[in-house]
Amino acid sequence: MKSIFCIILCLICLSSCQRKAYTDTAECKSLGDGIISAIDDGQEYLDHDGTHTKLYFEDIEEYDDCRIMYSADTNDINEIGIFHAPSAKMAAELEESCREYISDVKEDSRSFIASYAPEELTKLDGAQVRRFGSYVVYTVLPSDKAESVFSHLEHTLAK
Repeated sequence: MKSIFCIILCLICLSSCQRKAYTDTAECKSLGDGIISAIDDGQEYLDHDGTHTKLYFEDIEEYDDCRIMYSADTNDINEIGIFHAPSAKMAAELEESCREYISDVKEDSRSFIASYAPEELTKLDGAQVRRFGSYVVYTVLPSDKAESVFSHLEHTLAK
């Protein structure tokens, strides 16, 4: 009986140790600035205006702060979205909303991208969404740059 209790206690401790704690106080603007420095790809990144946000994210109520950036080079589809949700439940819903957004972009833009910059399709196909506590981030980047983004955020947001 005592050994069963010890095993259960160990399993509970191990599962709780796997959860990482992240800060909840960073602004998406400053996170974006850090991301641009971390990927260091020599590109200029611009913030999407309100039109893009309204078109794709207006009906999403799960976030209270966001920054969506894209490459100023018109031949490049690099895009990074950073969102903050006010609760863990909303962050989970926001993560799904970002996955749907990426799926929609893949479906709606694939033919157009293939017609003018087919070499960019690998970025589209490799688009990723990750969650860091209350923050949800998506990337449409080369895989090494996406990993730089996620590594930077893991370090920056970790408590």
